[in-house]
Amino acid sequence: MAQAAAVTFTAETGHRRPGALRSLLPRLGVPPSARRALLTVGTGVVAVWALGGLYSSLGPALVRLVAPGTPRTAGGMVFFTVSAAAALTVWTLRRTAPTSAATGGCLAVIPSAALSLGALHGAGPLALFGGAALAGIAFGAVSQGALRMMLGSLDERDRATTVAAYYVLSYLAMSLPAIAAGAATQHYGLRTASYAYAVGAAVLAAAAVAALTASRRDALPH
Repeated sequence: MAQAAAVTFTAETGHRRPGALRSLLPRLGVPPSARRALLTVGTGVVAVWALGGLYSSLGPALVRLVAPGTPRTAGGMVFFTVSAAAALTVWTLRRTAPTSAATGGCLAVIPSAALSLGALHGAGPLALFGGAALAGIAFGAVSQGALRMMLGSLDERDRATTVAAYYVLSYLAMSLPAIAAGAATQHYGLRTASYAYAVGAAVLAAAAVAALTASRRDALPH
């Protein structure tokens, strides 16, 4: 109530301008200066968001598959592990060069996938949670690195459309593979669907590492 009253009696500092409704229309765009960065790291962005989709949608089922006797709360802890590791990584790498952060994050996807597959082969829940932690590290590093790579050279007027395009790609990468994995689970089983998901994410991350390495090599003076 106090805040509502304060807002009511606070003088407006902005000025009305035409085009308010038009400004609500969504706009996507990636200027040429950011397009190369997105193409370079794009497969890594898809890989880490897809892993996030895996753990958020099928994480509880994976815990029950790997360790049937664990409490139900353990299923929710899988995605909490991903989220906590991602947040800590973003803070830790805030001053790291964006290309280095993105490369390191993509590299972390590979052991994350390996640990998840190991859990399905009898390594147990510790391997699964280790894979989730590495997935969170990869998510935080690649997300921060990719955004900084794309936005570093942009004017302020181009940043909103570029960030919007980035998040459209990211959420499609998170949701569509998760939906496909859910459908595959119905037809082929959770174990087989998880194999395909983990291997696919690792391949995409490896492709991003190769592209980022080539980009850094090209940037070196000859």
